[in-house]
Amino acid sequence: MMAPTRKILHHTPRALTFLTGSAGAQGIAALTGLFLARWLSVPDYALFTVMITLISAMNILTKGGAHYGFAAILGKVWPDRERTAQAVVAVLQIRRKLSLWTLPPVLVVAGWLLHRNGASSGEIIGLCTLLCVIWWADMQTRLVDQVLFHAHQTTRVQLLDTSLAALRLAGAVLLFLLNGLSVLPAICLSAATALTRIPLIRKWVAKIAPLQGATARPEDISALKTSVKQQLPVEIYMVLQAQIILVLLTFFGTGTEVASFGALGRIGQILVPVTMFTTAFLIPIYTRATGNLATLLFGLTLLSALPGLGFIVLTYLYPHAVLWLIGENYAGLQTEVIWAVGVSVAMRLATTYRNLVGSRGWIRFNILQIPLFILWVLAAPLLFDLSTLIGAFQLQLGFAVIITIAASVDFIFARHIPPSAKPT
Repeated sequence: MMAPTRKILHHTPRALTFLTGSAGAQGIAALTGLFLARWLSVPDYALFTVMITLISAMNILTKGGAHYGFAAILGKVWPDRERTAQAVVAVLQIRRKLSLWTLPPVLVVAGWLLHRNGASSGEIIGLCTLLCVIWWADMQTRLVDQVLFHAHQTTRVQLLDTSLAALRLAGAVLLFLLNGLSVLPAICLSAATALTRIPLIRKWVAKIAPLQGATARPEDISALKTSVKQQLPVEIYMVLQAQIILVLLTFFGTGTEVASFGALGRIGQILVPVTMFTTAFLIPIYTRATGNLATLLFGLTLLSALPGLGFIVLTYLYPHAVLWLIGENYAGLQTEVIWAVGVSVAMRLATTYRNLVGSRGWIRFNILQIPLFILWVLAAPLLFDLSTLIGAFQLQLGFAVIITIAASVDFIFARHIPPSAKPT
């Protein structure tokens, strides 16, 4: 039996265990997103798309890379309960201070995008308030829960998240049956899910690392600040990459294009389990490989691409069937759905390739993405009609190419430049 095959079989049980946990929550969330795309009106779904995009941006920016420093500290001090509690207090303190600078701009952008997409003053106030509620709930649990992962309680957290995702889905179904589903109740469900997570996570963490009376240590604060300084520019870039299409569609197009872009993007979420599979299964194989790295890299990348390529063929042959997933409001987007699925597959394939290369520690030229991104965004209005969905997807396809270029430069440099010639 070939070595790559033996490695795949060796890691299969662990990968399946992971998929039945985290992928369960993600799968239910994807299903909920498809239902909401079907059930919400086009104007409401445009606002929902804005909110979901900004919630993701807010969570990334208010962490600012502090989670990397926090993970490093936990790795050093675990299982010391007192030091773990001090580290938790320190990272929460840093995140609160960081949020003072990053949350207001997110709220300003949210207000502008919501206004441009037809939200009333009351809706803008209500949705921005819910954005703050979700930020507060995320503050209480999303960094703190790393303690549970170190304590080997990952399955418990996954079960909680899967249960909450199921409750959110049930809530959406109930609102639809009661004819009470609109953008505000839909975002309220997200806020309620985030709030419900708090008491259990805090209770479980308190049994491991009692936070009451714990104080932050200066060396932890210093390490976390260093992490933020190093990672925040990258986090900002990642947020811009995710948000720029929404901003450009809002500026050049209409709320209908924004809603359609969001709904078509939900179809791509079907591939989320594949992405999680590559993280849990393929990356450890490549990280531990000792030979045939180029062949293994392209083989694993191709393996991860097979489900996506099959989905592209299915979409090309039966676009009506795929569009049925998001409802009759978008039934006419037969060409656009092929672009949407193709670009989604390309982005996930490029990300897998980047993650595989990065898993070997080859990330020196990852910074190349930033200047290439800026040049691409500046050139895009001259190359594409950004008031249309196809123009937006063409712009997004360039992001996949940029990721691939940066990863390829890293791979070539690491494999073909002698160690003595590499800069230190």
